[in-house]
This record gives sequence, structure tokens and C-alpha cells, in this order.
Amino acid sequence: MPYGPLEVTKVTPQYWRATINIPPFNLAGPEFFLGLWDLLQDVEIDKDLKVLVFDSALPDFFISHYDLQKAPSIPPDLLAKWPVMMVKLATIPVISVAAIRGRTRGIGSEFVLACDIRFGSEEKAILSQAEVSFGLLPGGGGMELLPRQVTRGRMLEIVCGGDEFDAVTSAAYGWINRAVPDAEFESFVDRFARRVAGWEKASLMSSKKLTNQRFGLPKVEEISESTQTMGRLWANPEVQKRMRLLFQKGLERDRDVELNIAEFTAKHATWCTEG
Repeated sequence: MPYGPLEVTKVTPQYWRATINIPPFNLAGPEFFLGLWDLLQDVEIDKDLKVLVFDSALPDFFISHYDLQKAPSIPPDLLAKWPVMMVKLATIPVISVAAIRGRTRGIGSEFVLACDIRFGSEEKAILSQAEVSFGLLPGGGGMELLPRQVTRGRMLEIVCGGDEFDAVTSAAYGWINRAVPDAEFESFVDRFARRVAGWEKASLMSSKKLTNQRFGLPKVEEISESTQTMGRLWANPEVQKRMRLLFQKGLERDRDVELNIAEFTAKHATWCTEG
């Protein structure tokens, strides 16, 4: 079955890889939402599958961010599925692994936070929750998932600073499990996935279920509240004005902008654009 921009390779019946391929920047829009929804339905009922690895076909981008220009066209019923998918990733009877190379911002960070395990390329993985620099807030699960990984001070640094974090710092903060040298990254992830795929599924799923109970998971309603709050911020005329300016300056169009979002938004901060 096709899953839109998610290219699924069944390495073995127990081990699948889902490769995100949305050139040129892996922006998460309606096609990604639909593809992920369909994939999770199939993953949930597959009796053999034990481990699902998400990676990217684009070396510089895992998921650059939410597709801001397509956001108004996402049907409300599809948007409402996102909080459900974030919780489902954490509860499906499969171990999900994010193999992060390239920029992973906003909804990309929220997506990998919903995965069970996150590995980052030491040289190429960059993470960010940049929404505040656009006049928004992390509305796709970041406000609920990030505090389960990092301290309060670090979360405020990440969210309110809107800066970009390399894999080594992200691992030190607890945002990802570990940073792996890029030359070893692919073999490390594959070896880990094959190792997990070799265990008994009942043992893996019991471990995941009890881990979720011990650490706790956000509720769909909590993530939905953040999504609705982001929607209200989006409707602010000043935010709309800022978005138009950023699009004019090259957001979602210029490769250099997409590679350096934190630098770009700082250059066009609110105090620079007033009037």
C-alpha cells in the first residue's frame, strides 16, 4: 500500500523503514499527515512487525518544519488526527525509532519526540522548536512531549529561544537518546533495529506498555489544546503580517533560508519589522 511521501521498505517482516521524501525541504503538509495516518493503521494491526525506523531521503532535512503555506488548506478533520497520531506512535505495539539526519524543526521535532527512540547523526542532525520566532508556539505535541524529556529551564530555552541545537547538545539535554558519528550512523541504526527485531514481540510490547505507564503519556486532548492555541495565535493580524514578510524573504522557497531558519528569523525579528 502506498503511504504518500513515506516510502516504506520492509527490510524483514519484523523490521520496516519509512523514508520521508518530500523534496526539496521535507515540509510536513497534508500529504505527510495522510501518509502517516495510513501507515500507522497498518503498523498497528501487523502481527509480525516489531520495529519501525523513520529516516529521510534528503541528507539536509529530516522534516524542516510544518508546511506553513499549505496550512490553511489542511482540512480540520485531518488536522484533528495529528494529536491522535502523536499518541498512537507512543502506544502502537511496535518500537518506533527516529534516525535523524538533517534539520528537524517544529512539527518535525514533535514527530520524533512521539517516537519511542531517537538517534541523531553527530554531524548532520539539527533540532529546533522554532514556532515562537514565527509568533506561534509548539502546537503539535511539543508542549506536552518535550517536558517529558528535558528540564523546565531547558524547555524554555528551546521554545522561547527558537535556536537550533546540534545532536551532541540535544543528546545532553535528553531531547534525543544519543548522537552517533555520521560515518557510523546508518550501520548503528540498522544494527539496533535488527537486534530489537530479533526479540519476542510480547516481551517488547509489555516493556513498552509498562514504560508508558511509569513515565506517563500526554492525552490527545492536551495536544489538541495546544493545536487550538496555535490556531488562535495564527489568526493574529500581526502574525499574519509577519508570515507574509517571511514568505517574501524566502521562507519555504530559498534553500539557504531553510538551512538556517534560526538565523533567518532573528534577522527578521519583530523589532526589525515593526512599521
